[in-house]
Amino acid sequence: MPLPAPAALAPAGFDLVLALAAVAAAVAAGLAAGAAWSLVARVRELGARAAPLDHLETLARDVRKLTEERGDLDLRRIEHVLIELRDSQKRLEDALMRHAEATGEALVRGDGTAALAAPGGDGLGERAVNRLLAMGYERIQLVTRHEKLLELVARDGEILVEAQKAGVLHKGRVLVRSGRIANVELHPAYSIFP
Repeated sequence: MPLPAPAALAPAGFDLVLALAAVAAAVAAGLAAGAAWSLVARVRELGARAAPLDHLETLARDVRKLTEERGDLDLRRIEHVLIELRDSQKRLEDALMRHAEATGEALVRGDGTAALAAPGGDGLGERAVNRLLAMGYERIQLVTRHEKLLELVARDGEILVEAQKAGVLHKGRVLVRSGRIANVELHPAYSIFP
């Protein structure tokens, strides 16, 4: 017996369903291809972004090498140096503020030349201030007048000073021999605590 043709066995709307299924399969294949293309592009983009990170391994190796070479650094010493730098900066700021205030006061009084006068005597006053700063004093005031400092450049004498150390007022003198600082004698302004 002969077999009936497939078209005869299929219901009436089968061709339409088959065509729609083929179109749906083609659309799904297109979407899958688009998604695959998008994923490939995204992976390339991430690869390009990650390329600079390849140097991190080199950096990590270099850091390990540096820490091995610098393991002998004394961190406490570095900390003390940094503290000393901070304190020096504070003393410099205080000196600049005092100079700015003195300049402003002298200009208000109309004495413009007094504001420009440096702690002098051929740098003797400045050397005395630097010596006291090195000894840890701050807010240093030279009591001796500028004219007297000029005289001390060539002979012996003393520079009267007032300064603070750890918040305590000290008074004393800087001994000068032939224009050079020979000794520093400063004592607290009070003999005992009240």
